[in-house]
Amino acid sequence: MTALIQIPIFTDNYVYVVVDGQAATVIDPGDAEPVLAFLKEHGLRLEAILLTHHHPDHIGGVETLRAATGCLVAAPARDAERLPRLDVAVEVAVDAGVAGENHVEIAGRTWRVFDVAAHTMGHVAWAFDDGEAITTVTLQSHDRDAVDVADLAGRPLLFVGDSLFAAGCGRLFEGTATDLHRALSRLASQPPRSLVCCAHEYTASNLAFAAAILPEHEGIRRRRDALPALRAAQGSSVPMPLSEELATNPFLLGLASPNPPQRVFELRRQKDSFNP
Repeated sequence: MTALIQIPIFTDNYVYVVVDGQAATVIDPGDAEPVLAFLKEHGLRLEAILLTHHHPDHIGGVETLRAATGCLVAAPARDAERLPRLDVAVEVAVDAGVAGENHVEIAGRTWRVFDVAAHTMGHVAWAFDDGEAITTVTLQSHDRDAVDVADLAGRPLLFVGDSLFAAGCGRLFEGTATDLHRALSRLASQPPRSLVCCAHEYTASNLAFAAAILPEHEGIRRRRDALPALRAAQGSSVPMPLSEELATNPFLLGLASPNPPQRVFELRRQKDSFNP
């Protein structure tokens, strides 16, 4: 059985674990202790850590986990100087579309890695295209017990770090408007059934912003109205199907505007100063 497990850390971060039998792969472990506790509780062996970008809340637990388990660490080669020591440095071309994707074998699984530089200029996304094999998706928010969500199982997985959020996108720390447009376009081109595994619980504030700038958008209104019931039922509001983002995320909707690089850049700047 292959499962996707969500582990809450800090105030609003999430770590994801892909479990196959007794083997585990962890994505963006900002804190080691909750991951070690999970591994011990379930008798799992950590084989690999995958990193999307260099920010401390995504890499802070790497060295402790490596020391405790002997796992390997994989991340983009171009950001190696800002990351913990890499056992697998993945070459990913920037601004190369599908030709820039890389397929790598890590811990017995094939992962597709592609560039989404904008939030940081070393940011990548990891795709597990065999996600149909995921039979269980278990979510755990910061304030309630774990819940299995059957509707989310059996989908390709996209581990997007801070590049895309539920109804939002990552703050533009290092990239340009062109970088942001390219990253969002690349994410929007992935299979719509994909499960977007983002790293933060920002959904409420993102939907408040979306509703403020697109007050006539029926889909955004329905999604915002449904959020309290969703959180009551399953705790965490993420991960979420990419199809939902394509329909209601204002940044992805902005890709259809006459000048999409400028539009998504302006939206991100508006969000930076938005107070719900």
